[in-house]
Amino acid sequence: MAAARNRAAKGGAAYEAFLEEDNDAQIRSLGSKVSELRALSINIGQHVKSDNALLDELDGNFDSTGNILSGTMKRLGNLTNSKDSRHMLYLVVFVVVVLLLVYKLSRH
Repeated sequence: MAAARNRAAKGGAAYEAFLEEDNDAQIRSLGSKVSELRALSINIGQHVKSDNALLDELDGNFDSTGNILSGTMKRLGNLTNSKDSRHMLYLVVFVVVVLLLVYKLSRH
């Protein structure tokens, strides 16, 4: 009876050693996955920062373009409100030329 208990104790110790080795392997695997996720999150953070910089630049460009268009619209409003018909002729010619240019560029 004592011999059977002794073998069971040895088998239990071997099983515990097996479980310990398996746990260590899983911990190493988990550690490498955490390292990969950390590197990935750092790369995502850098990408987000560069995208935000591009968006800020784009926002500035849109603001300046909006200001230019606003000034142009004011000048066109002044031109259409003037009594001189020569300015209206220039405006019509300008619009026709721009439309032809856009048509020509869109065909290529």
